[in-house]
Amino acid sequence: MRICLVYPPYGSGRRSKYFPFGLAYVAASLRDAGHDVTVVDMEGSDLSVDAAVAQVSAVKPGMIGIGGMVTRFRYARELGRRLREALPDAFLIAGNSGATTLPGIYLESCRLDAAVRGEGETTAVELARAVESGGEWREIPGLAYLSPEGRTVLSPEREHAGDLDALPWPAWDLFPIESYIHSLDHRGKPTRHMEVVASRGCPFECVYCYRIYGRRVRRRSPESIVAEIEELVRRYRIRYTGFPDDLFTSDRSFVLEVCRLMRERLPGLRWSCLGRVNTVDEDLLSEMKRSGCYWISYGIESGSAVMLETMNRRVTPEQCLNALRLTREAGMHAEGSFMIGMYGETRETVEETVEFCRKADITAPMLFVTPYPGTRIFDRAMADGRIGDLERFLESMNAADSLLVNLTDMTDDELRSLRKRAQARTGLGYLLRRPFTRIPALILRHLLLMGPAGLARDLAAVIGSATGRRSKGLDPEPRVR
Repeated sequence: MRICLVYPPYGSGRRSKYFPFGLAYVAASLRDAGHDVTVVDMEGSDLSVDAAVAQVSAVKPGMIGIGGMVTRFRYARELGRRLREALPDAFLIAGNSGATTLPGIYLESCRLDAAVRGEGETTAVELARAVESGGEWREIPGLAYLSPEGRTVLSPEREHAGDLDALPWPAWDLFPIESYIHSLDHRGKPTRHMEVVASRGCPFECVYCYRIYGRRVRRRSPESIVAEIEELVRRYRIRYTGFPDDLFTSDRSFVLEVCRLMRERLPGLRWSCLGRVNTVDEDLLSEMKRSGCYWISYGIESGSAVMLETMNRRVTPEQCLNALRLTREAGMHAEGSFMIGMYGETRETVEETVEFCRKADITAPMLFVTPYPGTRIFDRAMADGRIGDLERFLESMNAADSLLVNLTDMTDDELRSLRKRAQARTGLGYLLRRPFTRIPALILRHLLLMGPAGLARDLAAVIGSATGRRSKGLDPEPRVR
C-alpha cells in the first residue's frame, strides 16, 4: 500500500532542528513490511500547510500518518482537517505523545480514523496490513477510535518492543536529512551531526515528565549502537553524535561498553548525552571523556531541596553540584535545565535556584513548568480547574518559554516577572565571572539560535536586571491569587 507520513513543524525561524526519530522508525518498519512509504517533512523542508497538503495529495496514499509530539498539535489538527477534505478515502491516523495521552481530542479535532497509542512500529505495520486487505482493524493492540456514538474506544494495550536491536534503523533517506545534519547541534554549533537512540524508557517518576516509552528501561546492544553511528559517519560524514534517550546514564556497565567501542572504532568522534546527577561518578565520567564525550546535560530543574522533593526528583542540590563539578573536572562541558513555577514555588525557592546557579557557575534557560498531558501535574491541574478549554490549551503548547498554566499562588504577572529577573540575574552573574571569554561566546550562540531579535530581547533583559528596572506595571510585592 502507498503510505504517506507527515511531520508537522514546531514553528518557524529556528536554527536548531530535532530529527523525528519516532516517525523515522515507523517509516522504516512500514517499508520493511513491503509498503511504498513517502515522508512529507514540514519541519525539515520548511513547508507551509498548503504545500504539505499538496505534496501528500500528489502521492495519492491509501493511508496517511501524522507524527509529532503534543507541542505540534495546532499543526496536526489543521493538517488532519485539510487532508480529510483533500483525500476523503485515505485512512488517516496520528501517533506520538498527544495521540497517546488524549486520543479522543486527536480523533475528533484531527478527523482521524484511528490514533496510535504508545510505540508505533508494530501497531502501524499491523494496521496497514489490515487496512490494505480490508480486514478488521479495531482489535489491533495499541489503537484508539471513535464508536458510532462518538465515544472514544481503546483497543487492547500494546506491549513495548522487547528487542530494540530487532527494529530497523531510522529511515534517514526518506527525510531531508541534510537539513537536520546542518542545523545547530545541542551546543549551538553548526557541526555535521546526527543523534542515535540507544535506549527507551526511564525508571524515575518525576511529576512533570511524560514517558511514552514507560518506566522499564530497554537498551540496544552497544554493538548495534556503534554500528549505526559508523553508518552515519560513512553515509553522511557526521562529526558529532549524541544520545537523546530519556536517561542514557541509567546503567553503568552499558555506558562503559558503549565508551569502549566508541574509543576503539570511532576515535576522534565527539558525542553528547542526557544524564542524571545520581547516576554518574568520577571513573564513569573519565571513561566517557576518553571515548569522545564532550557535553552532558543534567535535568537539575531547581536549586531548592523543597522543589526537588515536590517534583519527585529523588536528588538533592548537593548531588547536583557534585555531578557538575565532577563532569567539569573530567574535562567535559556540563549543562543543566531549570524550571520555575511548580506547585509550592515561592520567591524564596526561586532565590535558592539563583544561588545554586551562582555556586555551580552555570547559566541556562529557566523555563516555566508546563503540565504536559500524561503527567501527574497535568492530572492535578485538570482536577484543580487550572486548565479550562483543553483544546485551546493544546493549541498554545510551546517549548515552555511562555506561561501557559500558573500552578503557584502568585499572580501570572508576578511569576513572569520573577522568572525574567531570575533568568537575567543568573545570566549576568555567569557572564561577569569571565566577561572577556563568556560574553562574546554567549552573544554568538544567541545570535545563531534566535537571530538578531532574540539577541536584542535577551540583552534587554540582562541590562534591565543590571540596572534594577522592572517591567512596567508589575508590583514587586507578592500577592496571593
